[in-house]
Amino acid sequence: MSDRTAGRPRTIDPDRVSLVALRLFHERGYDTVSMDEVAGAAGVSRRSLFRLFPTKASLVWGGLDEFVDRFTAALARQEDAESADLALRRAYEAAARFPAGTVETTRHRLRVISANPALRAEGVGRSAALVDEVVRFIGVRDGLPDHDLSAVVRAHAFAAASGAALAWWAAHDAGRPEAVVARALAHLR
Repeated sequence: MSDRTAGRPRTIDPDRVSLVALRLFHERGYDTVSMDEVAGAAGVSRRSLFRLFPTKASLVWGGLDEFVDRFTAALARQEDAESADLALRRAYEAAARFPAGTVETTRHRLRVISANPALRAEGVGRSAALVDEVVRFIGVRDGLPDHDLSAVVRAHAFAAASGAALAWWAAHDAGRPEAVVARALAHLR
């Protein structure tokens, strides 16, 4: 006999499931943990897990959309008179201001990504759209032609510095992530 009562199905918290998976990946290694093990540890069915996370990698990369949303919103709020570089520094800092309830998950996510070359390589593809947006932003803000070398190099430098800073923050438990990103981006002057 089941302890569940009839009625509305139980709601599954994707953030909780992701955190369970990330802890397992961090402790035992990404490649050694199966989706079945994640489902069991999270107390959800395999079917529900795959409905929420169609791939194992999606358990890891789940926070990227929120980061991009914060970045895009912050970039849109920057004053037109500010330099492109200042606007980008502020937008990357704002994007790195993770909501309090997601800091632990983000730290685990970044540690798992750093420890797995295949996941890091997948991240390049996932972040390409954001880098393209930054190239366009720099071009418009600085009056440069489409895909100007200066805009492309600066966009990649900002993305790489921000990513490296967040990976360092996750590995070292060093303060607030936005402060670490600000320190890292200051080196790009």
